[in-house]
Amino acid sequence: MNHMPKRGNARFALLFAAVLLLALFAAGSALAQRHTVMLDCGGGGLVGKDDLDRIASVRLEPGEQVSAQDGTPWTLESLRQLPDFRLEGAALRFSVSFVSGEDLRYTLNCGTVRSRPQQVHAGRNLWDVTEPVNVWMENPGATLYVLPVFAQYPWGMRTEKDSFCLQLTFSTSAELPDFPMDKVRYGGLYENSLSMLEKGNPFVSWYDDTADSLMEVSLPLGVPYYYAGGTEDKFLRRFFPSTTTRYYLDSHMYLCGLDCVGMTHLVYEKCGLERHPSISDILRYGIGHDLLVNNDPSRWSMFLKPGDLIGVKHGTFHIMMYLGTMRQFGITESAAGEAAELLDYPLVIHCGGNPFYYDRYEEYIREQGYKNTYPPDGGVTVSVIRATDKDAPHSRDTSWGKHFGWYLMQDGQPLLVFRLDDCTDMAWYGPER
Repeated sequence: MNHMPKRGNARFALLFAAVLLLALFAAGSALAQRHTVMLDCGGGGLVGKDDLDRIASVRLEPGEQVSAQDGTPWTLESLRQLPDFRLEGAALRFSVSFVSGEDLRYTLNCGTVRSRPQQVHAGRNLWDVTEPVNVWMENPGATLYVLPVFAQYPWGMRTEKDSFCLQLTFSTSAELPDFPMDKVRYGGLYENSLSMLEKGNPFVSWYDDTADSLMEVSLPLGVPYYYAGGTEDKFLRRFFPSTTTRYYLDSHMYLCGLDCVGMTHLVYEKCGLERHPSISDILRYGIGHDLLVNNDPSRWSMFLKPGDLIGVKHGTFHIMMYLGTMRQFGITESAAGEAAELLDYPLVIHCGGNPFYYDRYEEYIREQGYKNTYPPDGGVTVSVIRATDKDAPHSRDTSWGKHFGWYLMQDGQPLLVFRLDDCTDMAWYGPER
């Protein structure tokens, strides 16, 4: 008579234990923090066939130690042993001096596991190598090789010495100090781009707080969009448009600012970086195309570095500079407001469409007493990249035929979405640095 209640209690205890374990697992997952480290890998030389018709490959030798921002040294093995360690993504960067042959493909191999076969081009290259690097992390004695995959009979590529670098993004429930790429850091790419935003833009103050900067903005209302604009000395001067569109009418004047290429060229020039190719050339070569297209934007931050450029075609050509994520700006879930779920999505700064510029400069033109002058339809803006803006809680259709979706952050700042669903092409460009 007394056995039934005992069995019932036992079942209840087992059920309670299972629920408790699930709750603890969920809590551990929720507490997992993401970190990013960079490893120099050496390497360099021919990948393909040498003069004696032998297969030539390049062996990578990633460094085994990284340092946190507080100077604490960590080995890869000690990181791998952390609780709930998980490699989220891995990117390989390297430079190529020349390529000879047609239909060339290459992979990063670890044992029998290899990355998706990739094309390469002279200059900087970027691959998603998560799968082979994950095998390498789990097998300390394993070796990473860059190998050719021959579609025809090519010769190969010449990779530059010591240009290989691995970017590893991992998560763990352990509390760790920040690594150098976990937070935005003081530097010219940020100073020269974010200073083009409007006064009071919270991304300026978040950067100042995180990077210990005292940056001043260039124009109180932000740098406006102007087609073919590329120099600072003409900011806010009025001109008739050099070309006409549905928005740019030859019967009206417009305030001079920058266009998308003008902004990125200006930032690169101020940082002492080489002038980047045209958007059409970036798209034609398609560097990094597969990496972007084959990954949801929520994963892009695992492969990109601040200063990288993303070129797209969405009716017209457009180019943007990657900044990082909201989390890397030190933005918390509460500060992100409606955009809390997007803390790890890529942020870009670009000079493009923004209806709030129109509103601000419409008032400015009125105050200046300018006649026959249209306000800009955009300007320098920080946007979050998403596959679509259909989920954005706020949207607006403008009189010049553009649709915008955005999230409101805690302080009321709109975070515009740059959507990919109308992009017919995209590619990556990385500066030499």
